[in-house]
Amino acid sequence: MKSGTFMRSFPTLLWMGLVSLTATGAFAQTGKIAGRVTDATTGEPLPGVNVVIEGTTQGTATNIDGEYIIIGVRPGTYTVVASFIGYTTQRKTGVTVNLDLTTTVDFALPQEIIQGEEIVVTAEAVTVRKDVTSSEARVTSETIERLPVNELSQLLDVQAGVTMREGIHIRGGRSSEITYMVDGVPVTDSYDGSAAIQVENDGIQELQVISGTFNAEYGNAMSGVINVVTKEGRSDRFGGSAEVFTGSYLVSGEGGEAFLRGTDIERFTSAGVQYRDVDPYSYLPVDPAHFYNARLSLEGPIASDRATLFLLGRYFKNDGWLYGARLFNMDGTAGDSALVPLNTFEKTSVQGNLRLRLTNSLILNVIGLGSFSEGRDGGHFWRWAPDGRATTTDRGYDLKLKLTHLLSATAFYTLDVATFYRKVQRWTFEDPFDPRYNDFLISPPDSLELVPGSGDYVPVVTGANRFARGGTDLGRFERATRTYLLKGDLSTQLGSHHLVKTGFQVKVDDMRATGFGLIPATNEDGSRKEPFEPAIPPQDSPAFNSFEGASPITLSAYVQDKIELESFIVNAGLRFDYFDARSRIPADPSDPNIFNPLKLENRFHDLNGDGKITKDEERDDNRVSLEERQAYWWTSTSPKTQLSPRLGIAYPITEQGVVHFSYGIFFQIPSFVNLFDQFGYKVGGTTGTYGPFGNPDLEPQKTTMYELGFRQGLGDFVVDVTAYNRDIRNWVSTSVILQTARPGVNYTIFTNRDYANTRGVTLTFKRHFRDHYGFDINYTFQVVEGSNSNPADELIALRNNQEPSLQLLPLNWDQRHKVAGAIYYGRENWGGALRFRLESGFPYTPFFPEAALFGNDVPPEFPTNSRRMPWTFELDLNFQKTFDLGVVRPRLFVEVFNLLDTRNVQAVFADTGKPDVTVTQFQTGSFDPGYFVRPDFYREPRRIQAGIGFDF
Repeated sequence: MKSGTFMRSFPTLLWMGLVSLTATGAFAQTGKIAGRVTDATTGEPLPGVNVVIEGTTQGTATNIDGEYIIIGVRPGTYTVVASFIGYTTQRKTGVTVNLDLTTTVDFALPQEIIQGEEIVVTAEAVTVRKDVTSSEARVTSETIERLPVNELSQLLDVQAGVTMREGIHIRGGRSSEITYMVDGVPVTDSYDGSAAIQVENDGIQELQVISGTFNAEYGNAMSGVINVVTKEGRSDRFGGSAEVFTGSYLVSGEGGEAFLRGTDIERFTSAGVQYRDVDPYSYLPVDPAHFYNARLSLEGPIASDRATLFLLGRYFKNDGWLYGARLFNMDGTAGDSALVPLNTFEKTSVQGNLRLRLTNSLILNVIGLGSFSEGRDGGHFWRWAPDGRATTTDRGYDLKLKLTHLLSATAFYTLDVATFYRKVQRWTFEDPFDPRYNDFLISPPDSLELVPGSGDYVPVVTGANRFARGGTDLGRFERATRTYLLKGDLSTQLGSHHLVKTGFQVKVDDMRATGFGLIPATNEDGSRKEPFEPAIPPQDSPAFNSFEGASPITLSAYVQDKIELESFIVNAGLRFDYFDARSRIPADPSDPNIFNPLKLENRFHDLNGDGKITKDEERDDNRVSLEERQAYWWTSTSPKTQLSPRLGIAYPITEQGVVHFSYGIFFQIPSFVNLFDQFGYKVGGTTGTYGPFGNPDLEPQKTTMYELGFRQGLGDFVVDVTAYNRDIRNWVSTSVILQTARPGVNYTIFTNRDYANTRGVTLTFKRHFRDHYGFDINYTFQVVEGSNSNPADELIALRNNQEPSLQLLPLNWDQRHKVAGAIYYGRENWGGALRFRLESGFPYTPFFPEAALFGNDVPPEFPTNSRRMPWTFELDLNFQKTFDLGVVRPRLFVEVFNLLDTRNVQAVFADTGKPDVTVTQFQTGSFDPGYFVRPDFYREPRRIQAGIGFDF
């Protein structure tokens, strides 16, 4: 479709969508209750029976066939009541409603013998959901309370098809390919594809992780959807909960403080390798206040049950598990040798939901979430001079108004008006001119340094395999994303078989980013100021990376039909997406830098009009100004449109057996960092290859995904086997070398040229919590291959004089085998759970710079990611005991993460494939003592925490 044609027709399409919205309506973050009411004696259908959801205003009456349908039910557990004159009222408790699914609740009403008689029946847990047409996982608030988890990432880590390595990967996709939804509204940070806010586990009503082909209502994602429904306040009474815990790391072994300070070398040398036998975490102290957490939630009616409120606040602080020793201060002088935590982390988060029932059918939710976190980089390089590290802060909030109009039991709509904001900053000191900044790392002083563990002073040493002897991180980075969003969704039940959803979304982003490294200030004559004073690079230089005012617009619309028949269920949909970067690219790619043009005609005026710049025209008073170049330098980017069909089918083959198949084409606009990074194309004037530069004219990335699975219930147990394939094209990479008008000066930009493929099988075995126990265990086998793991890999290979990718190779997060899950057991007032992960190792690329030591039989280079790290295993445990003291219910609990204190490897030395030995260690005198002891090559050690909670 041409962009002009679309823009002319879009107002009409939008108007039609709004009209249909007010006529019928929808709400995407809900489920459906349906069933049939019959006479218990004759089995005949009963028309006109009142069926209501207790505690809500939602209900309906059965039709002539005794059938009823109630849509728009929030996820949760309810009591459904059926009443009819002359028949005994029946109440079914424990009815669980899940997001986007149908819960069947049938009634068989006996004739009334005693007036006012009621029958209470506990609903049977649904073992197999027959209307699930693609792979997904659901975690309710009740399950979250049972598990040893503190963060959302711990819930995601045990789901089938999810891999955790430098981000979250679903079915082999890059970490930027996930859409994050909170209460039906996207909260994905368009800059890098991460979540703009951090949602706390205690505020989640239901978590849905869609790893298969998702419906047309979800867009701008290629690998999965993480969908969170937050809690609302209860309407029957006011209450809440509070929780505090503290804890410590509990590890064994010795030698930790020695290798941090580089002392006792002879004592801890084995087979010629320094500190070979030390425990890399043995420096960690036993400190009950090493980390602590406090949480408070309040919920209930305000004045009346027409207004309810849910509030949640949490504070968490951890000193971290990576340590250094302050042998040197920032100015290079001798430090106090104290142990200093390196990867500290602190977080504060808040969540609120005010629900106003304006009328029995009109509901307004005012929802707000916010988070602030701060942490220090745990860089290995800074082990001996830890005070010079940078601090990263990440703050964000999400505010929205959600209007829900229940037109009937089978039709309603919602309108969302939302905005979210995220700001990330990284620097050593907030003031760029702080006098504590120094250039020790660039130009070490001539003063002497103290040798660790001795009283001797020697000249400062630098180079490979050496720690910093002082200095400060001179890098500075700041970015901000503000998103405005209008979203409307509608659902209506057409007859007994069709649940139709349609909706639209308009999203506008406002983004800016700035990154640079401080440089020495200079005098008027250009000489460097002494002593060192920090300065900001000129904004028109390649060293100053900045963009602002980026304001892309995204429009989308979809239609989805869920067809529920006795013999099969179909989810069929079509999605339309429109994206306009509203940006520009250089009109002449051979001379892209508007600040420092390479062509003479872009630097000087052609005074005589002969089409050439002569020597007499190359003078300062004849220069073309920046403002003049702005008039012709750029060309506008083109809008992008796409249609995405989606299809999912579930075919029941037995009472508890379902075959499901799904197919879809998914498009995603690349992360905006790939569109706008180093905006301005500041190509230098000296020989070299510059970039990669952001390309706001990138095409959408495309994934074709399909899966086939079988789900079978075996009594209380459920087995699901699913095979899937993902074909990813137009993945973002770096372009071939682009030549400029000046020989030897080249550059690259981001472009769509990478390819990847994922194929795998998941096996899930679960039992819903019943009769005091339950479990959820899954196994994933998958192969993730592609041309490049990261968009810049092609350029890095080029700069290292390596060949470009010519074949599909394992990507960095290609984890072939993973067994994960949880087992929980509990009685009324006590319970416990185990959470575990058994995982095969991630790939790495062998590299032998010392290959000559082994002779000619050892090749110096191997294919990318051609070797594997060791397998890992981790086990977490919790136990809790609740005491009933009337109004207040205190709860004591203990949680242990990495119960077995396993040293799980997450990185290795490329020459040996091991985390604790490298060939370089045998080269005497070429490294600092303790340099090759790498605690950061292992995951977090055993962490134990204990606390008390109160429910009231």
